[in-house]
Amino acid sequence: LLRIVLIILAALLVLSLVLLLYYEPYIVYDRDGAHLRLSTDSGQAAVPEAAPRPTVENPLIVYDTNVPTQKSLAETGGYYITTAMLQDPEAVFDAVKKLEEPCAVMIELKSIFGNFYYSTSIGGAQTADVDIAKIDQLLTYLVDKDFYLIAVVPAFSDRAFALENQSCGLPLSSGALWMDDYGCYWLDPANETVKSYLMQIARELSGLGVREVVFSEFRFPESSSIVYSSDQTSTEILRETASELTSFFTGSNLMISFETEAADFPADACKGRLYIPNVDGSQVERYVQLYGKSEGLAELVFLAASRDTRFENQAVLRPLLSE
Repeated sequence: LLRIVLIILAALLVLSLVLLLYYEPYIVYDRDGAHLRLSTDSGQAAVPEAAPRPTVENPLIVYDTNVPTQKSLAETGGYYITTAMLQDPEAVFDAVKKLEEPCAVMIELKSIFGNFYYSTSIGGAQTADVDIAKIDQLLTYLVDKDFYLIAVVPAFSDRAFALENQSCGLPLSSGALWMDDYGCYWLDPANETVKSYLMQIARELSGLGVREVVFSEFRFPESSSIVYSSDQTSTEILRETASELTSFFTGSNLMISFETEAADFPADACKGRLYIPNVDGSQVERYVQLYGKSEGLAELVFLAASRDTRFENQAVLRPLLSE
C-alpha cells in the first residue's frame, strides 16, 4: 500500500512539473500580479481572478509618461468640502459657482463609515443618504470648469467594507472586529484585498476627472485591545502600503497623497502632497520642520480655517462653507 501511495505521489509530482513547464509561456505579469492567460477562439484573453476582489465598472485611468507638472497649491489656493457640508449639496454647489477663478477644490467623497458620496460602480458599495445626483452634477461642473479636483478617501476606517470582508478587519482576542468610539471598524493596512480596494476607488475617481486622491485615516488605531501580529512595525507597514499605492499610479494622470496629524508619518514613501488637518498657527512651524524638507514630497498643505499670518507663506486650503 505504501509503495502504491509513493508511486501515485511521484506521478502527481511529475504531472505538476509537466503542467508548469507547459503553461509557463502563458503566465502574464501586470500591475495586479501574475495571471494565467490562454488564447481563446475569439482572440481575447481569459484571465481568471486569483481571489474575489471589489470590482469597478469602466475603471478609466490614463497612463502618460509626459504628465504635465501641476501648479503648487501655494500658488492656486483653494477650498475643502467635508461630508458634513455635503449634507446640503445645493448650498455647496451655489458656493462653488460663486468662485471667480478655477482653483483647487478638495472634497471628502467617502465617509469613515464607508458610505460613498458619489455614484460609485464598486460592487457592494453603499452611497450616503444625501442627494447623490446633485453631488454628481457638482463633480461634473468642477471638471468642466477646470478646477483642480481633489478627492479625500478614508483609507482604513470603513465600517461597511469590514462587515462584508471581516478577514480584512482588525480583530479583538475574541475574534470580533475592533470598533472605535465612532462605531467604525478598521481595516488591516497590510491586507492585499484592502490595498486592492483602495486602488479600485482611486482608479474609479480618476475616471471621473479627479486629479488627486488623498488617503486620510492612513494609520493603525491606538488600542491595546487589537490583536495584531507582524514582523514589521506599524510604521514599516504603513510605509510599504503607501509606497505600493503611490507606485501603482506612477506615470498616470492621478496623484496619490496622504492626510495626517501624526508626527511620525512615513513621509519618505509619499511622492504626492501631505495634508495636515486641524491645525492652528502655533503648529505651523512644527510641521514644516517635520515634513517640509521630506525628500520626494511634492508639497506640504495645511487645512485651516484660521487667517493667522503664520499661514501666509504656506500652501493652505480653507473651508468652502462654515460648519
